Amino acid sequence: MVTEMESVSFELPDGRLLAGIVDPEPHETAFVWCHGTPFPVVPWSPLLEACRMRGLRLVAWARPGYGASTPHPGRRVVDFADDARHVLDSIGAADAIAAGWSGGGPHALSLGAALATRCRSVLSIASVAPSGQDDLEWVAGMGPENVDEFERASRGGEEFDAWLEEANAQLAAIGRDELAASMAGLISPIDAVALEELGMAEMLAACIRSSGAGPAAGWRDDDLAFLARWGFDADDVTVPVSLWQGTDDLMVPLSHGRWLADRLPHVTANLVEGEGHLSLLTRRLASMVDQAVELAGRR
Repeated sequence: MVTEMESVSFELPDGRLLAGIVDPEPHETAFVWCHGTPFPVVPWSPLLEACRMRGLRLVAWARPGYGASTPHPGRRVVDFADDARHVLDSIGAADAIAAGWSGGGPHALSLGAALATRCRSVLSIASVAPSGQDDLEWVAGMGPENVDEFERASRGGEEFDAWLEEANAQLAAIGRDELAASMAGLISPIDAVALEELGMAEMLAACIRSSGAGPAAGWRDDDLAFLARWGFDADDVTVPVSLWQGTDDLMVPLSHGRWLADRLPHVTANLVEGEGHLSLLTRRLASMVDQAVELAGRR
């Protein structure tokens, strides 16, 4: 399987650094991968293979506060699009497809709203929806770990910071075999099976260890950004969106996917019966990338 990715550091005009990975093969269109929360980006060969087979150049970076990426306290979801513009300039990519999984979903959507001149389509995979909506009970249907986390995040302050630092430190020791137990309330039966597919357990364990090896600033700022105004609305996303959501997802409930599907103006919605948060990636990856490429070609 393909595993080669080049580690890079992108310097931004304000002096911040973003630690990332990029495919050294110079394909014309970039595939911007937006990692989940609190799972910093690590190489995953199935994704690189899928991109190369379709002539896409995979690029990803740790959001501010994760790993070696400089923290950016108070960042909003929409700020990701400006960072992406500088990254695309750095690698010489004129345009891109943005893809985001879970907590990366809103950040991918930000390119469709604030960088639409260069973003040809968005692939939204089990993305959270905006909070504070009258017609969406935001934590309803989430596993107990997520409900507890976001209740703490809504209160914020030093108590939340201390809880995150302790939780983050515990992640550093998690290996492949401890993964399911550490996320028991968030893993549906189909996702427990998906852990054994396409190296998913190994990839997630590497992500978790990477998160636990550093401070929890990125995790904190992600959570706070989700609960605040994103800086754009769903109807500001003017590019085609390929949206995928499983019905058996305990991390991001089906209601979030339905809410986004009802409001994104140019969406192709795939609400997939029987799939979970992880199984969407292990079983639908090729179909998801294909649809995003097809939609990009219509612009």
